[in-house]
Amino acid sequence: MGREIRRVPLDFDWPLDTIWEGFLMPDRLDSLPCPACDHGRGSSGWTAEAAALDRTFYPGYGHTGWHDKLEQDEVDRLVHEGRLRRRMWREPTPDNPRDREWVTVPRTAAEVNAANGPGASLMDTLAHDGINRGILVAFRCEKLGVPSTCTQCDGRGGIEAYPGQFAEAEAWEPTDPPAGYGWQLWETASEGSPISPVFASADLLAEWMAEPERGRDWVPQEAARKFIDAGWAPTAMGNAAEGIRPGVEAIGWASSK
Repeated sequence: MGREIRRVPLDFDWPLDTIWEGFLMPDRLDSLPCPACDHGRGSSGWTAEAAALDRTFYPGYGHTGWHDKLEQDEVDRLVHEGRLRRRMWREPTPDNPRDREWVTVPRTAAEVNAANGPGASLMDTLAHDGINRGILVAFRCEKLGVPSTCTQCDGRGGIEAYPGQFAEAEAWEPTDPPAGYGWQLWETASEGSPISPVFASADLLAEWMAEPERGRDWVPQEAARKFIDAGWAPTAMGNAAEGIRPGVEAIGWASSK
């Protein structure tokens, strides 16, 4: 998420602060609810057995939860699926210059359960997220010999509102706006939309970015020009010495050092 520079035609007139149409996937959310997998909490894509396991994964409403009571084969499945990673230091090589990387390593059930039990930190690398939860629900159904996926909607949690809706969404690919000689500032916090007029040069865009009327989005012209050369910046950057600053400004000053 952040800001980026795009080169567009000088007469490009897409509305500001409006997501570019080529970045909008056909909306799967307009599908119809699937009655076969509505088990009292909305269409989920789960069978009744899987929905019960999903509902009881964490404690509450009379059940103790099983998120911290995994068996070793369930932990092994998470590892097999590339979960439960650990950041490892390694010697850089020409093919991989990074000095550390995330790798999946064997884990014990006791270790994983302890990291998810009472008093555990949500920031622990062994803490479960929604992906882990889905993998574990499906695997426990497999062990119990019961189906996990709704056959009517194929696990999507909805049925097509019109024939070919899902195929259309799966075949969709984003398309960039047309290229040209203009300079324009875009935001990438959403799918992507223009947030400045189109200018004939990078210097003119930098002048616009440096206008005090832009309020908190104002950035010194020198930093703006260097950001434009860089082409992209996150929404914000920071460190202990300088605190949090807009990413455009931080990238601009950093590129001058």
